[in-house]
Amino acid sequence: MRIERWVEQVTLLPAVAAPPAAGCAATTICDIYRELDSHPDLRPGPRVDELFSRLVRLVISTPDEQAADILGDPVVRGLTPRLRELCARGEFELETFWADTIAAGEDPHAELARFPYLENYQLLCRMELDAVTKAVQRPIRSMAFAGSGPLPLSSLVLAQELGITIDNLDHNPGAVDTSRRLAARLRLDNLRVHAADVAAADLSRYDVVILAALVGSSPAEKAAVLRRISVSMSPGAVLLIRSARGLRTLLYPEVDPQAIDGFEVLDVIHPSGEVINSAILARVTGTAAVPGPRNGMEH
Repeated sequence: MRIERWVEQVTLLPAVAAPPAAGCAATTICDIYRELDSHPDLRPGPRVDELFSRLVRLVISTPDEQAADILGDPVVRGLTPRLRELCARGEFELETFWADTIAAGEDPHAELARFPYLENYQLLCRMELDAVTKAVQRPIRSMAFAGSGPLPLSSLVLAQELGITIDNLDHNPGAVDTSRRLAARLRLDNLRVHAADVAAADLSRYDVVILAALVGSSPAEKAAVLRRISVSMSPGAVLLIRSARGLRTLLYPEVDPQAIDGFEVLDVIHPSGEVINSAILARVTGTAAVPGPRNGMEH
């Protein structure tokens, strides 16, 4: 869920009295898209922050019954894949900025405490953790977070809550280097960072795997990743997939619970309000895991 940088700041944003009509919302989305697409870069700054905040306010204030009409607009439908790509780029830039700021700080823990959405991460992760612990029904001993990015705050919160070490997997070398520096400066021995493609990683050792919302940018890519994960994880292990619904799918691709092969779907959580990501909880079926290659699993 890592648009949370903008998404979960709802308490910091002006209240929205009522969602705009579908036609007005579609026009607003197109205007924001055009400006983001033409912006020279998406690093944090007054204008970039304002554009993403406007988009997030619109997304979280629009009821699902209106979202279908907006998403059905031909122009909105055509720009959605590119808009998701822009949001992912902006998210990466924001994470990198804060990870570098924290790591470079004289007191990195104080810099981390300044991160404006830390409390939102805590709320999101506790919501997910409640669902996971009910599904596992025993102490969680091992967890992997796939697609952890440059600023692995979800893993930081989860590791603290569970009192375990979490393996963070990301295929982007820049994200891996940045998050390793961050973990070292914060002396977070309970966060290990691996350069790895989750679709090619051995996940058989983990009780729980969390799949970030931006792993797989389309339904086809998501399906391919999930098929590989289903044979790499051990039977009985639990996978939490971050998804989206309604107008939130402008930011993240939706995962259809009925299209997840190799898993028994246990629960689907659609939070309201400031939390943007849905969560799909699934248990691996089958009789034996097929370990994947260990390429990139060194740290």
